[in-house]
Amino acid sequence: MIYNLGCIYTYGKEAIDLAIYGFNIAPISRVRGESVAKAAAYILRANIADPYLGMTHYYAYGKDLLYSEIIIPDYAPRDFLDLTTLLSAIENAEKRYDARTGRTVRLTLPNDREFSDKERIDLARSFVKDAFVSLGMCAIMALHVGENENPAWNNPYAHVLLTDRPVDSDGFCAKKSRNWNTVEQLHKWRAAWAETQNRAFEEKGLEVRVSHESLEVQGIDREPTVPLGRAATALERKGIQTEAGNWNRKIVAQLKQKEEDVRLRRQKRRERGHDRER
Repeated sequence: MIYNLGCIYTYGKEAIDLAIYGFNIAPISRVRGESVAKAAAYILRANIADPYLGMTHYYAYGKDLLYSEIIIPDYAPRDFLDLTTLLSAIENAEKRYDARTGRTVRLTLPNDREFSDKERIDLARSFVKDAFVSLGMCAIMALHVGENENPAWNNPYAHVLLTDRPVDSDGFCAKKSRNWNTVEQLHKWRAAWAETQNRAFEEKGLEVRVSHESLEVQGIDREPTVPLGRAATALERKGIQTEAGNWNRKIVAQLKQKEEDVRLRRQKRRERGHDRER
């Protein structure tokens, strides 16, 4: 799990870290009592019946869902675009009690200061298609937004549920692709997510960039943020502050102060230059 504030705004010779880079990937494992239906219910903020676990998962209380869709390869069965059919096919393809049935990815997205909702959706969809679906995976993608009074300081993100087996025209293949589980592949995906965002920033004429490298590798002397996790996230949404949430708020407050300090220094330089012209 890797989260770091790896985005740099440059003002002349000044540089401050503002936006968040985030790429988190985790397996869905039966041995831990997990299922693709449970994962789908959570990311889609929906109530979904789970035939494998014999229960219904209730997540419809979540109000932060912005957009969702199912993305599959062109050659995959068209009925996989139906959520119930896809989830059943995923579970039925696995026979072992300890099988890994899929994986989830969490992508931190540019906030409202940089991108519109549509632009974030297009950005996430493009990455999911290029990075995962092109390899033969089916994907359930859901975008979520924060609930801050000032939307400019929300941290929108995408949840993606991915299949653990490649698909062909008949359904899921008999063999899994072990290459998807390698450290090398993980590094490729992380780097690709940073590159995808940076291309979009450049196309919009923004100087901001993100990096998938650690703060230490980037040479940035600052503490990183930490992932909240599901329990802390649920508490924060209820207005209950957590240790991780307070830490992240402290980091964000420091970044805001740096931004304001840079703005004031720039303003003073402009004023001095204007006085000299007089």
